[in-house]
Amino acid sequence: MNIRFLKFPDITAYRELRLRALKESPSAFGSDYDYEAALPQGEFAARLQPNGNPANGVFGAFADDGRLAGLLGFTRENRRKRAHVAALWSMYVLPEFRRQGMGAALLDQAIAHARCLHGIRQITLSVTANNEAARRLYVSRGFERYGLERNALLIDGEFFDEDHMVLFFA
Repeated sequence: MNIRFLKFPDITAYRELRLRALKESPSAFGSDYDYEAALPQGEFAARLQPNGNPANGVFGAFADDGRLAGLLGFTRENRRKRAHVAALWSMYVLPEFRRQGMGAALLDQAIAHARCLHGIRQITLSVTANNEAARRLYVSRGFERYGLERNALLIDGEFFDEDHMVLFFA
């Protein structure tokens, strides 16, 4: 397994995996398949370096066969008063690679990256409250819940709560 920030040549693979994630796990994301499927390729390219900051991007986990099999977004806040905060977003691992450490490796890479950035004091994320596997992974790395947003997502008439979590650096 190889983990690195995605680059422009990865756009097609990124778009395909992102759309698959939205289709297969709609309650895990704030966006939806129909909306993102209609977006131009340039919108996906812009996510590879949010806010034009090279410290930001989407980590990709590549399987031994070279296939993009996992994603995790990382963004450092760009406002001066919030520059000590980073956020993780859109974690997804293909079903056939789950329970093999790929999600943990993505998370560990993102945490290590944040620790290398001057001034980062905390990382935040949100996770659907009923996603026990993801919650356990985050807790195992030191994230703690600081809030619960009830009815955060509405999908096909069903509401889903989101836990807001944070990892503080000493």
